[in-house]
Amino acid sequence: MKIDPKKNYAVITGDFVGFSGLPAEVRQRMYFVLKDCGKDLSKAFPGILPCEIDVFRGDGWQALIHDPALSLRAALFIRAYVRSRFLENTPEKGSGLELPASGVAADTRLAIGVGRIDYVPENRAAAGDGPAFRRSGKLLEQMTSPMSDTMRFAAEGVDDVEIGSLLDGIVRLTGELAGRWNAEQSRIVTGALQGWTHPQIARLWPDSVGPRPVGEYLQKARWKTITHGLRVFEAALKE
Repeated sequence: MKIDPKKNYAVITGDFVGFSGLPAEVRQRMYFVLKDCGKDLSKAFPGILPCEIDVFRGDGWQALIHDPALSLRAALFIRAYVRSRFLENTPEKGSGLELPASGVAADTRLAIGVGRIDYVPENRAAAGDGPAFRRSGKLLEQMTSPMSDTMRFAAEGVDDVEIGSLLDGIVRLTGELAGRWNAEQSRIVTGALQGWTHPQIARLWPDSVGPRPVGEYLQKARWKTITHGLRVFEAALKE
């Protein structure tokens, strides 16, 4: 992969919560879910991933994001994608959005690091190095306590410490909201992050449903609050 030494990139480093305690078949499936997630993320936002999401150590993964301003949107997409496929389903009666229950609850935590990168050999994100990689990896290592936040942010060379703290706060708060999504809300959010209309999102289910249930699930997912956080985050990083 050709690196622009003057450009900032974003690196998202994540792992699965409680990985060792999950059934073997679930742990094995995580690799394929993340690979599928990367393909869908690339389709949703062309050019966002210079290389595939890389999985390492069984429960660890890294994603290199070309545009740092889209890093929070990408992180939420990955989080929602994983939760939609591993959370036990608890559909509300009459919602019309019932999905098959997976029988297991699994989630991922992640840290976003923004800055320069030195190299990415053979297009493998997990083999790359540079300030963005190190910030992301070290930040995830600090998130070891059960009381730690599930999503964090750090940037290289942020002149205004308050701005860095503000962006980290937005990421932490959106991560807290994402941690409350059930399977249905998570599935809907993957569509909302792409700017889909309610009828488009409704097509994610085999049996077509109307836009009203989609709106209700987005409301319960606190989508308006998350949208505001995304606007502030993306505007700050574009500047």
